[in-house]
Amino acid sequence: MFKLLIFVLIAITLILLSLFIDGLMGLYKKEKEKAKNTVREGIIGYMDQTFGFEMARVFKSIHDAEGNVRYLVYLPQYAWFKSPNYQWYEVYATHNGYQHNKVER
Repeated sequence: MFKLLIFVLIAITLILLSLFIDGLMGLYKKEKEKAKNTVREGIIGYMDQTFGFEMARVFKSIHDAEGNVRYLVYLPQYAWFKSPNYQWYEVYATHNGYQHNKVER
């Protein structure tokens, strides 16, 4: 009877431990996603100020060797009855705000 009680207590302990760890991992993911959304919203605000309201579009996010996130952005330029020409920029966050560089083909 004592062995059965010990077995049940160990099983309950493992289940509660797994629920605790799962909760911690969920909070960690939410925190990382919130930080990423904050940076992305700041970059979108910077692009609206620099290129015009919703003119530039985010094409791809790039992780550099230092672990920073950079965004590849395109700015379409429309001409009458022609296909659009695209200007490509790389937008990234720095300590002083955001900056962009034109990407040469």
